[in-house]
Amino acid sequence: MIHVRRLIEHRFSLEPPLRSAAGSWHERHSLLLVVEDDAGHVGLGEAAPLPGFSADTLETARDALLPLLGEALPERETSLSASEALSAASSSLTSPAARAAIEAALLDVWSRQSASPAWTLLRADVDGPARDLTLAEWLPDGVDVALGAAGSAQGRGIGAFKVKLDARRGLEDGVRTLEALRAALGPEVSLRADANQSATLRELEPYLERLRAVRLEWLEEPTSEPLTEAIGVPVALDESLARAPGLADLGERPFVAALVLKPTALGGISRCLALGRHARALGRVPCASHTLEGPLGFMAAAAVAVTFGPACAHGLAPHRALRGERPPALRAERDEIVAWRASGFGLSVTEALRGAVVTREHRA
Repeated sequence: MIHVRRLIEHRFSLEPPLRSAAGSWHERHSLLLVVEDDAGHVGLGEAAPLPGFSADTLETARDALLPLLGEALPERETSLSASEALSAASSSLTSPAARAAIEAALLDVWSRQSASPAWTLLRADVDGPARDLTLAEWLPDGVDVALGAAGSAQGRGIGAFKVKLDARRGLEDGVRTLEALRAALGPEVSLRADANQSATLRELEPYLERLRAVRLEWLEEPTSEPLTEAIGVPVALDESLARAPGLADLGERPFVAALVLKPTALGGISRCLALGRHARALGRVPCASHTLEGPLGFMAAAAVAVTFGPACAHGLAPHRALRGERPPALRAERDEIVAWRASGFGLSVTEALRGAVVTREHRA
């Protein structure tokens, strides 16, 4: 039997703070879920809703997970795929971050039971070997700062760059940064932009010609109102995925080039895999990303990336929420995702909490 043993509340600093059109974050508050089977195999999951972005809160995630302390969780149902089994196990929870934590903890313990990396359970029906993956990095504000950061990141193996466009502060600075990056880095480097739904179409229209000229790989969530027609720039969906029950209309929107898949925001690994497979079937790109979680949440997103492979540079460049550590999915000497060999997610409770301040612990 697998039982929920502990729920550890903790926080960690993001200094200097990180900012986007969705908000500004100086620190993160998170919940580490610990499950254990009768043989002593431990599984870990992280619930870390991102304020200003996630549909739920830390409080709703805590309220969903606390009643599970001491309760039994399902063993792996071998008649189902790992994704199907995870979805079934988390379906009763309404908090997306809580579902993400339960699914990660179960995938971790199930794979540790067979002494295999967590990604191997998800790739059971995927042809071909797992491959190392290039990553996209979110650049800081300001033309000169962004150019310097991009040059440094290229030396670490980063394959794509993303610039934030915040209509509330004006779009000009972000567009000028993209133009400078294209001029400095050349035509082969992938550039992305993310407006976090901050602009109206009317605000965006004066900049569309310039955005076309820099040949964006895609523009994430460009407008606050739903787009029903092409704007001449490929579009990626991110925040809106949490509110789209089935994406049945994706085939009717050919201008949508990619889906950005974040387990914490979307309600777990299984939801990311379902959306990604739907996108791939329609010729679109599934791109794994994070919501500034700690090492455990990062590993769950990395498992999604390894499952889908090199369809794109995934949005998993190292970030401050990792507290200076390199989880097993990150290559030691370059900023690339690797198909790690450690069992499960390869993290102990101590490693998952390194650099964090534990504020409260609940035990069964």
